[in-house]
Amino acid sequence: MRIRNFISWFHDYIHNYNLFIPDEDHYENDNDQPIDPAIRVKQQKHSTWLPTSRIITISNLTPLLYDQLHHEYDGTLSYPCSTITIPYSTFVTNNVLFHPVCSSVFVSREWIEGFYLPAANAYLAVDFRTTAFSQFELLAALCSISNDIVSKALLDIQNKQIVTVELLEEEDIQLQVEAMVELVQATAHAQITSFLQLVQMMYRSNTLVSAFGTNAVVQISSYAASISSTYQVNPNNTYSLGSSALSCTETNMITPAVFYAQPLDTDVVDHVYWPVYYDVNNVNSIVSASVDGFFGGCFPLDAVLASTLDCLYNVQCLEILFNYFPALNQV
Repeated sequence: MRIRNFISWFHDYIHNYNLFIPDEDHYENDNDQPIDPAIRVKQQKHSTWLPTSRIITISNLTPLLYDQLHHEYDGTLSYPCSTITIPYSTFVTNNVLFHPVCSSVFVSREWIEGFYLPAANAYLAVDFRTTAFSQFELLAALCSISNDIVSKALLDIQNKQIVTVELLEEEDIQLQVEAMVELVQATAHAQITSFLQLVQMMYRSNTLVSAFGTNAVVQISSYAASISSTYQVNPNNTYSLGSSALSCTETNMITPAVFYAQPLDTDVVDHVYWPVYYDVNNVNSIVSASVDGFFGGCFPLDAVLASTLDCLYNVQCLEILFNYFPALNQV
């Protein structure tokens, strides 16, 4: 008996199954004429058993109309696209912001040339006169490299296409655009980062000697010539190779850039150990000025990458640069 009852229940369930349970306002046709509920239910059951679809062409579909239809039919409608690939450039606008220094006079050829000194390597390692010319050249080069990478990234965005066979909701498009932009940004960042890391790895692993004498010092005597690495020491232990001293052959180091008041005929030991803040003989400071936001160290590139460029936003600091680099007055 249980099996017979189950079969009877199942038959009634299938016979009366209705995917389109009517609301009160569904008992009217398109002309607002009343329809017999029994006829409407019968039609709905037939639609349940034999589902059919209708193609309705809507011209000038607006986002508001799409939202209304999507809400009214609870996502059961299909919106096929006549074109399944659309370039992002047709609906995505890019706004790129560069560091303001990259569009300033500070990366111009005239400004860079103002830092050129024929005997720059005669100054001490962290004296800004030693590497200022090189640092501003590197700064201009980094701006140029960044501009090239961003231009390529924008071209990649223009060439990318969104592919879909159905009309997407605005939120879905927004998510796809954001994901695409994040991917392009990450790729561009990885490109410039990997390039800089490659350059740093090359001069570290090959132990290249800087022409400015910042990471190594060439000593020539009547007996022989030799090359010594420069050392960064604790300011309180000047010229002391204790546990606080590190060689440029071990790691790349930086320290705030300054101007020294010492003459050019400094002893070689002054070039080997840095930074030097006091005269070991009379314990007087030999630093005449500092350069805010700039650094000196083993290599100019490491110094530039650590710089915050604060001096370029400070009138007093800029006046110091003009005092130590007279050629800047011609810019």
